[in-house]
Amino acid sequence: MSRLSEGLKIDSVYRSVVEAPVVADVDVLVAGGGTAGCVAALAAARNGAEVLLVERYGYLGGMMTEGHAGLTMFMGYPGDRTVDQFAEALKKLRENPSEVQVVGGIPLEIANRLIELGAGIGTGGQAGTYVTTNTEAFKALLFSMMEEAGVMLLLHSWIADVIVEENALRGVVVENKSGRQALLAKVVVDATGDGDVAAKAGAPYNMGVGPSDISAKEGIPVGTMQGMGKMYIYGNVDVERLFDYLRKHPDEYAPAWTTFQRLENAYESFLKGDMFVVSMPKHKLWFHSLPIPRALGTAGCGTRGNGLSAPDLTKAEVECRKRLMEQLAYLKERIPGFEDAYLMSTPPMFARETRHILGEYVLTVEDLFESREFGDGIGRGGHPIDSSPVPESLKKRMWTSLSPNWSHSIPYRSLVPLKVNNLLVAGKCISATHEAYGCIRPTAQCMVIGQAAGTAAALSVKNKVKPRHLDIEELRKVLKEQGVIL
Repeated sequence: MSRLSEGLKIDSVYRSVVEAPVVADVDVLVAGGGTAGCVAALAAARNGAEVLLVERYGYLGGMMTEGHAGLTMFMGYPGDRTVDQFAEALKKLRENPSEVQVVGGIPLEIANRLIELGAGIGTGGQAGTYVTTNTEAFKALLFSMMEEAGVMLLLHSWIADVIVEENALRGVVVENKSGRQALLAKVVVDATGDGDVAAKAGAPYNMGVGPSDISAKEGIPVGTMQGMGKMYIYGNVDVERLFDYLRKHPDEYAPAWTTFQRLENAYESFLKGDMFVVSMPKHKLWFHSLPIPRALGTAGCGTRGNGLSAPDLTKAEVECRKRLMEQLAYLKERIPGFEDAYLMSTPPMFARETRHILGEYVLTVEDLFESREFGDGIGRGGHPIDSSPVPESLKKRMWTSLSPNWSHSIPYRSLVPLKVNNLLVAGKCISATHEAYGCIRPTAQCMVIGQAAGTAAALSVKNKVKPRHLDIEELRKVLKEQGVIL
């Protein structure tokens, strides 16, 4: 036994010094090539910055590609959940998208390119409530867009440490097959989803329910987080046979909010190759269409756990695999159309909620309910507030009291962490309460935040100012010129 290992036991600490050669020094480093990070990198590069995008996997897109989440939501919420109100909103989307869409800029560009390629399907050929995608084609598109914009990539690299000098982030340290490497940058955008960079740099945060959140005040324990889960795909599904079964058993079908269609309208969408959702509450099942023949997507494996705990994630993966096999057996035995189906693709377990990095402004549920407009607004969201658990007092308001084409503003200050300079956060970990985060965590909203963060980072470098001191009017002007709906 080496003397270095003598005395080591459970709960003791092993310390080592690992050298990390500096291999890059760029204007903007984006940590995380997922939903927010991809758009942040594109935005920063298009605004003149030298950009390096670091991603732990060998592909880009995160939840919107390998996570199979698709892209939601590009339009304002239609209001009370009635078929007629949704039909009216979707009619406007088909005839005049700008009347109801609240997300533009790079997110809408990506959605439109996917639809034009046949790698995405929307509502009436438009980016509306949802755009579902062909995962592999989407990954290829993102690589192409990075090349077009001149974004440098470093894949298969995990953020291991940060470089901080006098409360200013100077760069990050990554771990990969080359060993440890130091990457320097003038501004870092934390798009890791969990706020890993911000936390390592010393930015304060809440985990799940914060001590001042409404949920905490009404008895939900501080630290409670929304459950983890997966979105996955079934292949070789006879969709025609499924619809035939539902026509014979109409009591087993219910409109789902993402399209809120009657059964006959969902079938019409299927025939046209448009977006549709099949919800079967009796079986606790729902499926959405994909631009892949005989394939349907769904979600499941909901489980409580800490998405920052490797043991919790490991347990969730093992338990989820058992449940997936049980669900597949149930489908093959009980649901016509699934007799020869198989699990086509299942992603890693993803945590919906972990850290909320505390920023210069904390977005609240009242901000959303009241559609408060912020002077530093950098984009909009239109997804209903999907958080759990929440007090009963909020549930009804969350789903039934929103006005037609409801949307809300997202303030830039929620992207600026307290205590750490040269850093912006992007995605679901921005400064928001547990209740409000449920509205900004969906993919299209994370993309909106990514474009703002990337643009702000590039402008901060250009103007030689810290991101927290950036001229908001200049940022808003540039975002608007580049198609962002403020």
